[in-house]
Amino acid sequence: MRPPALPSLVLACLSALPLLATAGDCRSQLHPLLLQAAPAAADLARVRTLCAADAAAGDADATYQLALFSLGLGGNWQPGEAIPLIRAAADQGVTEAQYWLAWQSESGPALAHDAGVALAWYEKAAAGRHRLALQRLAEASERGELGLPVDERKALEYRAQIRRCDEENARTGP
Repeated sequence: MRPPALPSLVLACLSALPLLATAGDCRSQLHPLLLQAAPAAADLARVRTLCAADAAAGDADATYQLALFSLGLGGNWQPGEAIPLIRAAADQGVTEAQYWLAWQSESGPALAHDAGVALAWYEKAAAGRHRLALQRLAEASERGELGLPVDERKALEYRAQIRRCDEENARTGP
């Protein structure tokens, strides 16, 4: 006895599985390369192609990851290419991109120093629960930096958010 034929919708869904399985591959394949002192050129090229395809498909995180290829990865330092990608990812809610813009606006070499712009990006990243942004805002609240008044209560609120993030991460794992 032959099994019943699968409806075309089920077949279409099954054929899409390889595409779904690749979501997030850019980050997962790029991360080990970032930890290497001198990643192989072939590995960089392969992962860059993957990240470019994911970014072109609308993956905001892949857009941010793609920017890293122009920020020194493999000896390629072209911030003029990276910054528009980072801004696009930040505008789409990628907290790492928001934090990068804040950090660079505060003290980095790639953007003009502007405490107000830095504060706005730190606040956006913190709203997305970015731990380093929360940490920087806690410190700025304690010290009266980034144009903020000294506000120990606000600093404690930021630190409480950090603890909640840490607890959640401990429960769910990396």
